[in-house]
Amino acid sequence: MRIRIDGTRAEIIDALFRLRLHFTVQAVSRAYPDRAHPHHWRVYLTTRPRERR
Repeated sequence: MRIRIDGTRAEIIDALFRLRLHFTVQAVSRAYPDRAHPHHWRVYLTTRPRERR
């Protein structure tokens, strides 16, 4: 599954920590600047659901 995260750097880092609780993150792209919002970035993740124990 691919997930796109938009926000400030702090918001993106927080979202990554929270997503890792529920998904196995296989890849994270570099941060791309958001043209519409000068202090926002976007990151793309490749994930899969965590295995239930």
